[in-house]
Amino acid sequence: MKLFHARFIQPQPGGSVLVHEDDFYLPDIHAVRCQLRNKGFWPISIREQKPPTFEWMDVRSRTWQVQLLRALRFQSATASAGTALLNIIEGEQDPRRRLAFLPTRTVLKGGGAFSEALRELRLMDAATMAIITAGERAGDLKGVIQHAIEHTEEKGKHYKTITAALSWLAFDILNIVGAVWGAQFGFIPYLKKQGIKSTDPVAIEKFDNAVTLATWVNGTLLVLISLAVIAAVVLATLYWVNRHRSDHFTARMMMKTPIISNYLRNVSLQDNCKLMTRLLRGKVPLSEALDIIIESTLEPASRGYWTECKNRIMAGIEPARALARWPLLKAERDQIMTIQSVDQLSEVYEAIASERSMMAKADQRRVVIMGVIAMMLLAGATVLTMIYLLMIQNSGFLESLHSLREGS
Repeated sequence: MKLFHARFIQPQPGGSVLVHEDDFYLPDIHAVRCQLRNKGFWPISIREQKPPTFEWMDVRSRTWQVQLLRALRFQSATASAGTALLNIIEGEQDPRRRLAFLPTRTVLKGGGAFSEALRELRLMDAATMAIITAGERAGDLKGVIQHAIEHTEEKGKHYKTITAALSWLAFDILNIVGAVWGAQFGFIPYLKKQGIKSTDPVAIEKFDNAVTLATWVNGTLLVLISLAVIAAVVLATLYWVNRHRSDHFTARMMMKTPIISNYLRNVSLQDNCKLMTRLLRGKVPLSEALDIIIESTLEPASRGYWTECKNRIMAGIEPARALARWPLLKAERDQIMTIQSVDQLSEVYEAIASERSMMAKADQRRVVIMGVIAMMLLAGATVLTMIYLLMIQNSGFLESLHSLREGS
């Protein structure tokens, strides 16, 4: 299916004509032409409309998603969900968003269900669509839209938290690499070129030995850091390519990495437990909620937890026993073992999400401290070596001045 914009003629009584423009979501130009002629219209021009190259940045943003959900909540108070969505589409002024809305508009005009039309927009993630679809089935769409809004906003906060911590760590690493490269290819060659202002062979030999030592020390740091960065990029790429394979060696490495593994696990469990709470309160069945969470989870320990929980429930184990397992803490497992209903399960997962949020903030501080310490240690070795070289250079310069004074 493709997006088209057509200008066409509508014949009027008495021989006059009207020129109209409209958008179509059909397989090809021939299908657009046939549909116009079947309605008694004559096409003037038909052109394919292509979305912007970076549509996911300037159109399909989380901001637009939240705006659309809030508008739906407001409009659905006085009209059906499908009518509310069609009113929003017809009132949209941004041409890029109107283009993105075109498949949804076509489904609604063709008598399709609200959830089908919204899915054609390709704006909502699987969890949001599950909440909306379950609410539509249960006849409580207006009530669950608020859960969808909360999920979208919380997901944005989740990404910002991870981005902030990892960006700070990346900033530290770039500073370290920059300092070492600058010393190796800038400061040390400069010192070699300047030399020492002394004619004493002992002082000259001492300075040359110090420069050689600094070159080797800094060069070793440069090689080690460069290899570490390359290895980290390769491992991150392999992990992303195999992100749904919990048995992959990169997944096992991530689960054993100090501090960072705890941080990512706590952040992932916080997000998953919040999502589970909203799915259950949005009347999504537990088995379907588990499928959605498994599909959207990348952290190995969390993904393994939800996968094993689903397998146990499908094997006939009661939900309380199936869900009470590692990586949940003992207190969290004890809470789950006490549940008697779905409402209680959603409350327990909400409490777990709150606890994991505090743990993730503590781990984030540890990640930042670890990055600062690493930067200080690695950059400190280079800085101390440079200070040592400057001391030798200044010492030779002072010896040169002293010899000039004695000669005069």
